[in-house]
Amino acid sequence: RGRRARSRAMAATDEAYQEAVAFLQKTNIDGESVYEQLAKVVGKILAEKPDDAVDLLETAIMAKKTQYVPPEPPAVEVAPKNLAVAVSAKELFSTPRPTVNLETGEPEEPTPPNDYETENVLADAAMYEAVGLGLSKKEMYGVMLCMKKLGENPDFKVATARFFGKMLGTGGDYYVFETTLTEPGEEIEVAEGKVPVEVSGTGANTYTYWTCSYLGGALTKLPDCTPDTVAASRLVKRYLTGTLNAPVSAYPPFPGTEAHYLRALVGRIASATVVCPVGYFAVSEEDGSLSKDEEFVPKEPAEMADLTAWAHRYPHIKEQGRCEFYQFPVPEPEEGEEPPEAPEPETGPELLQTLDLDAESTAVDWGAAVTTPAPAPEGDEPPGEPTVEPKPAWAPCASSNVPGVKYQVVGMKSLVWPGAFVAYAGGKFSNCYVGYGFQNKKFVPAPPPAVEPEFDLGGQVLDEESGETAPAQMVMSVDLPPIPEPEPEEGAEGEEAPAE
Repeated sequence: RGRRARSRAMAATDEAYQEAVAFLQKTNIDGESVYEQLAKVVGKILAEKPDDAVDLLETAIMAKKTQYVPPEPPAVEVAPKNLAVAVSAKELFSTPRPTVNLETGEPEEPTPPNDYETENVLADAAMYEAVGLGLSKKEMYGVMLCMKKLGENPDFKVATARFFGKMLGTGGDYYVFETTLTEPGEEIEVAEGKVPVEVSGTGANTYTYWTCSYLGGALTKLPDCTPDTVAASRLVKRYLTGTLNAPVSAYPPFPGTEAHYLRALVGRIASATVVCPVGYFAVSEEDGSLSKDEEFVPKEPAEMADLTAWAHRYPHIKEQGRCEFYQFPVPEPEEGEEPPEAPEPETGPELLQTLDLDAESTAVDWGAAVTTPAPAPEGDEPPGEPTVEPKPAWAPCASSNVPGVKYQVVGMKSLVWPGAFVAYAGGKFSNCYVGYGFQNKKFVPAPPPAVEPEFDLGGQVLDEESGETAPAQMVMSVDLPPIPEPEPEEGAEGEEAPAE
């Protein structure tokens, strides 16, 4: 009997033990159980054998109770474009890895970088931030690395590099860099009778422009601008899309893709808004080029807030689409005829013209007078002529309005091309543009072409008494087939007259 009682008690104890273990092994929504936590605490106590094991047990329980477990980040699908931007940014900010020879497995000697000249981009970023214009320092640091990537590439053959600015678009933006090359580009041929393109390195194509959609992305060389693209861009006002090979859907039709349209906009903006302090450059008497004047003395920032202290650095692009007017050769007259008069060459503002003259200038793309309507006439008087009120094409700005501030930064903002500005501090200056490429003027779309006249063969009676008829205004082409004669109606021929 005693053995049976003991066996029954052990069975009951074992059953209770199994139930207790099963209860402790129940998991919560996070997959944790009391059994696992106690096993970890007991295992830690046995491994460390501390003197205050009870305190350690209480501390472990409290730490578990108050522990914060951050939630797992949700799985987000990364777009291929965003992934490419991230990879390009990582490569841009990373140290270049040495090239490894695939046959020997040893690193190869890197190609020596190209030697080029550039501006202090980070110092320019500090001036931009002081006057509240341009891009942020963080973005300008990426611009500096991207320009380093452009200038050091020996395949691009860059001699000088400058950050032109950022052209904004609907589907993407363009970072634009202005360079001069050690070797001129190829000459563009045009059809006979058209205005020739200025050779690369001269006139409107003095500088070569490169662009990328994002910092660290592939750099694309923009084509040289032609007189046709410059003239057509002045008749079009549209947003950029961010795709260089996209067609320019506009009227009048644009001769090229968005890359040609972007290049024409950049050339026009640079011609009108890139300025320098008066006296910083001097014009050469031999070839008309600019060279830095060694006797230039920097002015105080307060003096640079005047329009007469700044001058245009780039030549003006005329309505013909060239900086230098092209005169077509005059054909020789036939015997007995007078020679035709040669057209007058188009004139434009002179190089290094001061900014105070922009308000009165009628040059295309530069500052011009603003026309305001005349007051309404009284009674039956005829309307008066519109009055012209000159408006400044530039507005000064400064980092502080408090007089007497040391090391102040001043600048000039273009009111003709919003987004273009120049910053000046301590004798250093920098030009930049951030905008959509729109000119601040009234845009009038080009009218549609004239409606073609109707086909007129003449014959209309002009005078009933004399019987005069109108002559034929249009002659039928002999290449067209003759107009067919109308077919006779059925029963019109071969029918006998009815008997009376």
